Amino acid sequence: MTQFAPDFTPARHTVSVLGVYKDGQMSTEAWNAIAPRMAPSLGSLTCEAGYGNTLGKTNGGLASAIDDYARDNGPTDELLTEIAPAAQGDLILVLTVAGKPPVPKKVSVQDAPSARGAQGVGMGPMRRGRRGEGQGTREDPNLFEVSALLFSVAQERSVAVVSMQYSGQNVDDALTNFAAKLHETLPAAKCTGWNWNTSIAPIH
Repeated sequence: MTQFAPDFTPARHTVSVLGVYKDGQMSTEAWNAIAPRMAPSLGSLTCEAGYGNTLGKTNGGLASAIDDYARDNGPTDELLTEIAPAAQGDLILVLTVAGKPPVPKKVSVQDAPSARGAQGVGMGPMRRGRRGEGQGTREDPNLFEVSALLFSVAQERSVAVVSMQYSGQNVDDALTNFAAKLHETLPAAKCTGWNWNTSIAPIH
């Protein structure tokens, strides 16, 4: 599902990727794994996340502050407003991933081949609540979900959400489908970086 703010025009944006919110915290490892599939949908073979290895090495205090806030509150508009001055793009993108694909069942030669799970874009808003909020409430614990929040630097608010639910057994398929959907949502988008030398107010 894709949701736009009424005044949002999706074409030709520059996008600063903050990173991936997973298991209640920002995850550099998750973005490193996802980036090869996501970056081409943003017009680049590589796309370094703002919350990544470079920030951790050059400004560990800010990286810790971002992580602490996200652990307590999620990647909210309030957090993105605080760090927006460092974004070189006109949009900030945050990915949220949750759940996992089901493990394929072992079958004997007497069993009929098991059907492959369906895949596609699902409905529902991106989860951005406090850590642990809503955990254990999904009907299908093996449902893999991925969402992209798009935040306008100029307007200091979220302007779009792209979300997908996947019940197949291959996470690569899920990410490929989502990357295609993101490319369709943001035609002619270009990934750009961050300038962490910009003054950032303390994050509370």
